Amino acid sequence: MRSNQTTSPSRLEFVQVGSRRYTLIVLTAYFALAHLDRQVLAVTLSPIGREFALSDIQLGLLSGLAFAVLFSTLGLPLALAVSSLNRRNVIAITIAVWSAMTMLCGLAQNFWQLFLARVGVGVGEAGALPASHAIISDRYEPRERAGAMGVFMSGANIGTALALVGGGFVAQFFGWRAALLLAGLPGLVLAGIIRLTVPEPPRPHDDAGRATLRLSLLSETVAKIFRAPPMALMVLATVLNTITTFGMVAWLPTFLVREHGMVLSAVGLYLAAAIGVAGALGTMFGGQLAGRLALWRAHWIAWTPAVILLLTKPFAIAGLLAGSKATALLLLLVPCALGAVYIAPTIAVLHAALRSEERPVGSALLLFGMNMIGMVLGPLIVGAVSNGFDASGGSLGAGLVAVQAFGITGAIVFLVAGWTIGAAPEEREPQQGPATSTQAAARR
Repeated sequence: MRSNQTTSPSRLEFVQVGSRRYTLIVLTAYFALAHLDRQVLAVTLSPIGREFALSDIQLGLLSGLAFAVLFSTLGLPLALAVSSLNRRNVIAITIAVWSAMTMLCGLAQNFWQLFLARVGVGVGEAGALPASHAIISDRYEPRERAGAMGVFMSGANIGTALALVGGGFVAQFFGWRAALLLAGLPGLVLAGIIRLTVPEPPRPHDDAGRATLRLSLLSETVAKIFRAPPMALMVLATVLNTITTFGMVAWLPTFLVREHGMVLSAVGLYLAAAIGVAGALGTMFGGQLAGRLALWRAHWIAWTPAVILLLTKPFAIAGLLAGSKATALLLLLVPCALGAVYIAPTIAVLHAALRSEERPVGSALLLFGMNMIGMVLGPLIVGAVSNGFDASGGSLGAGLVAVQAFGITGAIVFLVAGWTIGAAPEEREPQQGPATSTQAAARR
């Protein structure tokens, strides 16, 4: 009997770790497909603009505002609902919705039809990300959270790579409509896989009794974030950096086509390697490094992304101004690989100070700022600066250089946030009752 009792915890730990790793892998796959659906439009902006005779400002609206408005505004009420609903089911349903809307984008016959279909993609994606953040935070301890979030956020790079390679190839040889139609298909399959195989993690005891829809949860979470300088500053820094990130991701393929004469398939292969492969490794590395350094000095959860981001800016600006294609591609590899290192540490700090029921709302608030400000302004600023310098759209480089200023400011705010951090993130985890301690021990 004693022998069985000693081996049972080991087997339980293996099963539980395997379960949470599977959940992380599947959710990372979801995030990859989400960015495949989003970024395939960036690859196809040039042929769409030619077919519908659109200006750079209109193209900037398609790649930013059309998606961001309802993605951001619906994210908040859906996050409130997620706090009381089955989060696994919410993810599966929203994946199916946005995948179908992506396919409808490929059937659009004019600018406004495409604009409305992109709005539909944003509606579908609004509930999945806060629910995924909450599930990961319930599965992983605070000291592991930045690393786990880094793995999850690398899905954005993987999805972007798939969009650039697959989308660029299909768009060049079969047209932009075929690229959008094919981009939506895998999500319909993944929605079923998630619904049937991913477990819904149990909620901590302190939140189980509160698992009802409460509108006051929004104001409570906002107040908690803005009462804590580290959280508030890291959210601000992240929002500022997304202006640069979304501006670059939306316009860099078109920049390489216009300024350096590259064809879409070649652009797709390069950016797939730079943003997809190198970017995924960089995002995971940033999360892991920030988490490990924070165990030594808590400030490094914010200083790690700050230092990395500041180091990338000279490479980004020099690459955008380079006259040689080879020089530009080599220099731009650095910001493409390391440009998203800030997201995982921010989510880790945010979730460390929030209860389980508050985490989807906290993520939704972060996403609201990232998308309503970053996704809307980033592509729009680049397009507006480009048109301001050259009405024919020949100054994308100037627009892309202009948005680097927001990233530099965001990195400085991360430095300030680091000075305000006292206890390490894992030391600030809200007390969630005896069940939480038991679950944490089992996860270890």
